[in-house]
Amino acid sequence: MRKLIAGLALTTAAAALAAATTAPAQATGAPRPRHQHLHAWTLLNYRGPGPLPDERFTAQAEAHTTTGDDARGHATVQHVFPDQSVVRAEVTIDCLVTGADGAVTVTGPIESLHFTVPAGQEEPTPAPSTWHPETSLTFYPADASGEQRVGWAGADALDYDAPAKGAKCRPTAPDSWVIRGGYTLHG
Repeated sequence: MRKLIAGLALTTAAAALAAATTAPAQATGAPRPRHQHLHAWTLLNYRGPGPLPDERFTAQAEAHTTTGDDARGHATVQHVFPDQSVVRAEVTIDCLVTGADGAVTVTGPIESLHFTVPAGQEEPTPAPSTWHPETSLTFYPADASGEQRVGWAGADALDYDAPAKGAKCRPTAPDSWVIRGGYTLHG
């Protein structure tokens, strides 16, 4: 009988200890950290579905996070114009969030801006070293007609005094159609 009582006491103590160590996490209702990893590459058209003749507009992103607003990663948005001039924004990702609609948003400041101009054209004024506006890229899942969209809130590459167009962890409305590519989110 003593062995039975001792066994029950030991089992009860172990159960109480297990409950005590998990109770605070359950009591707070705090969600468990969930690791997410985004990989995206898209060829875009900001005028409508279908190829963008004589231009190449791309967005790519690689990011990972466990809580959303502690994301790490990099994004590049590049636009090659018909005259072959290029504007490329390099972004340091600081947030990765998923919306209820399945859209995935990455945000972060522009780390650097690069211009390439054809021979004979004047190069734009380089960005000041203090210019790092917040930007936002949102990758939307395919709609009912099977089209994917991307939202881009960049910055005015020719007006460094203009306010930032993106906000940290805030999605951007879809303004471009995906011609090729897409995104995958693991987690």
